[in-house]
Amino acid sequence: MRALFIAHEAEAPPGHLGDAAARRGMDVEVCDVWDGATLPAPDVHDLIVPLGSADAAYDDAVPWLAAELDLRREAEQVGTPVFGVCFGAQALARALGGQVFRADEPEVGWRTIDTSAPGLIAAGPWLEWHFDALRPPDGASVLARSRSGVQAWLRGRALGVQFHPEVTPGIIDGWIASGADKLRTTGVDADRLSDETRRNANRARVAAHDLFDRVLDALAVDPPR
Repeated sequence: MRALFIAHEAEAPPGHLGDAAARRGMDVEVCDVWDGATLPAPDVHDLIVPLGSADAAYDDAVPWLAAELDLRREAEQVGTPVFGVCFGAQALARALGGQVFRADEPEVGWRTIDTSAPGLIAAGPWLEWHFDALRPPDGASVLARSRSGVQAWLRGRALGVQFHPEVTPGIIDGWIASGADKLRTTGVDADRLSDETRRNANRARVAAHDLFDRVLDALAVDPPR
């Protein structure tokens, strides 16, 4: 079985989720749209995982965004499961008729969330790093929330999470280096965030792998064990 991860920037790779897919025996492919890669047709993969981005899912000036929105709509039409992460969840919501907008309260750091589906979406703590929020499409079930808004939603074979289960300490180091100005404006202590990420590293890896397995079940993806 084949899992397609859509990467929107070099500093946002599949991380723990790519490892989780490989552990389940899936062939992992990464489409680097930030580097000009062309998105494939949605029916040649068994799972599509759009990852995070510093861009906004409502910014139509983003050069690759229109093609991604089309891919998500086509995936729903052909029945290909999509698991969107942060920006990936926002763009997925927008493609299916939901909305994305600037969050009243940005979230950056390790946070617990309020989950109504603990068997699928654990309370965390999960790594949050987002300045936008989403409204799911009609017919979606909201699975988790935080004070800032929706944290997880599900409609058919489309599931989105606002948090970042994929992050490793190395990924966070890259985000801290490139996002220093935003961290200062939100009052986040970069050294504390880095230290907390390292303290959480083993637990976060296990949680990401567990979440990936549960998402596969929820989206009816059945890779070999």
